[in-house]
Formats: sequence, C-alpha cells, structure tokens
Amino acid sequence: MIDSFIEDTNRAKSKEEAYQLFKTALEYLGYDRLIYCYATDQTKINRKAEFGIVTTYPDEWTNYYSQSNFMDHDPVVKQLFKSDGPFAWQSILEKQKLTKLQHKIMHEAEDVGIFNGVGVSVHEGMDVSGFGITSSYKRAEPDKDMLAKLNFLAFQFHEVYSKLNYLPPTEAPCQLSPREIEILHWMSEGKSDQDIADILYIQHATVRYHIKNIFIKIRANNRTMAVVKAIKMRLITPSFIGTLFHNQQDYI
Repeated sequence: MIDSFIEDTNRAKSKEEAYQLFKTALEYLGYDRLIYCYATDQTKINRKAEFGIVTTYPDEWTNYYSQSNFMDHDPVVKQLFKSDGPFAWQSILEKQKLTKLQHKIMHEAEDVGIFNGVGVSVHEGMDVSGFGITSSYKRAEPDKDMLAKLNFLAFQFHEVYSKLNYLPPTEAPCQLSPREIEILHWMSEGKSDQDIADILYIQHATVRYHIKNIFIKIRANNRTMAVVKAIKMRLITPSFIGTLFHNQQDYI
C-alpha cells in the first residue's frame, strides 16, 4: 500500500487528486477524519498560516473551533511545534498538565466524534505544518507501527501537496519618488542627462544620482531597460519614444 501511494501521489495532477489519495489511504488504515494545517506561514511555497486547508472534520466543529480561536490554545497544535513527527493525542493528556480551556477543547472534540487522534508535525526550517488524523469511532491507541505508517503517508502527502500548492511570489510595487518618475519621463523622451538637468533646473550630478537610484529600484542595467520596465509597470506614459536609443554615452 505504501509503494502504490508514493507512485500514485507523485503522479497526481492536482491538489484535489492528491488529497483524495491521502484520504483513501487513511481510511484503509481505519482513520476517517483528518485535517491539514499550516501552523505558520510557509515561506517555501509562499503561503500564509491556515487552519483546515483540507479536512474531513465536521463543519460545525471547524466553524466553532475557528470562531472560538481554539488554535491559539489547542494542546495538539502546541505539540506540533515541539515534535517533529507523529504523536498520539493520548500522550498529551497523560504527560502534560492541561488548562481548563485545553480540556474543554479535547472533550468537545470527542463530543463530535473525533477520537484517539494522531498528530503529525512537519518542520522545514521555521515553517511548521501539521496533521490531525483521527477516527469517528473509539479505538485503541495506535502502536508504533501505525504511527510510523501515518507519519510516512502524511509526509508524502505534504511533499506532493506543497509542490501543487506553490504560489509564485508577486513582485512588490516599485516605490519611486515624484522626482524619479519625472526624470524617467524625460529619459523616455530621449533626453540626455544634461538635457534633464537643464529642464528641471538641477545639477547634472543630481540627475545621475537619481538615475542610479532608479536603476536599483527598477532592477535595470541601463536607460533603455529602465524606461521599458517603467512603461510596463505603468510608472510612466511617455508621449514620444522616438529617441529612446539615443545618447548611448549616458548608459551607466
């Protein structure tokens, strides 16, 4: 079952397909409830922290959990930050002294049919993800072999789902000063550094200083690239670019 799960998930074309394969594999092992969360922002895939990315927990529970802000107090979530791998929820109840609110969270979860859970944490640098894998009917505490199987399935799913859930970073808006935009405009009109200095009644060296800053902010290597990128970013709308490639001596 493990081998086929690896092969099938590696071939998954969508997040939904990977999730269904994971869900089916867990049900085969007797676990019909799961929840997958980003406990912290995920820098590797450019995603924000999120509770219940995918879940088969009852809707009334997840809604109530979120509205009550239980994630900040949930002992299972706190354990995700301490552990790197699988752990039985029962071990938390036995080894840790829980607050009244934490007892409330655990008992109310049982009231909606979430029993004998297993947590699996995934640590990647400062990024922490986690799983809650449970049964809707009472069963014995999982042994080491079962924990190992659940751990492997969860890690494989996380790896595949992360690749499918990658969000390309958006380029931050470029912050140019009014003077820099003004100089960019005259650059687009083919004006030389000295022409711009004369038009704006400023020193030639000042123009060069602003152009260097423009290059840094726009990530351009020369005047032409700076103007083209500025137009594309809608920082300027030149009326005439007929002499854009003029004044090659002004390149920096």
